[in-house]
Amino acid sequence: MKILIIDPQFITRTGLIHLITAQPGSIAIYEATTMAIARDYLESGETFDLIFTELDLPDCDHRYIANTLKQSAPESHIALFTWREASGDVQPALFQGAQSYLCKNSSAEEVKLAIHGLLQNKPYLPDVRAIGSNAPSEAERKLSPRQREIMQLLAQGLSNKEIASILGITEGTIRVHLSAIFKAIKVSNRTEATLWYLLRQG
Repeated sequence: MKILIIDPQFITRTGLIHLITAQPGSIAIYEATTMAIARDYLESGETFDLIFTELDLPDCDHRYIANTLKQSAPESHIALFTWREASGDVQPALFQGAQSYLCKNSSAEEVKLAIHGLLQNKPYLPDVRAIGSNAPSEAERKLSPRQREIMQLLAQGLSNKEIASILGITEGTIRVHLSAIFKAIKVSNRTEATLWYLLRQG
């Protein structure tokens, strides 16, 4: 298994590496202190089974970290390992493609349990009450980065033509994506999809 840890704090990275390497199996670990370094790894052709990331990085707004990683590494399991606990911070990151969330304030036993599961490719989320009642479903997390971009633009009241122009794709492609989005989040039209999105953004 190949793992990338993105965190500016040396102590955090060291502690996480210690916990990971205590587990059985062949594991290769890479470290990045910034998003720029992480992207250098990802754009060089390296592929990672698991990516741990803090939401507070010196060179990337926390609102875009999950989406940035999902676009660069769509096949990787993204786990948020962060001090942030507010649902308004964590929920959007999960919606954007992160699959697991572990707060750094968690107990030692909880962290060990989470890591054990993550190394077996099992998503880890604490009790939903810890991050708000609107934690996304598995189907919602399966929306592609492109579909999440479309949802964001749709919620701004833009037409298919306007969205297509912004993203540089055809209106037909937008319609195909919208159909898939509606099915995934179980709505039947643009108005319901927009309402669903706005509610989940708090």
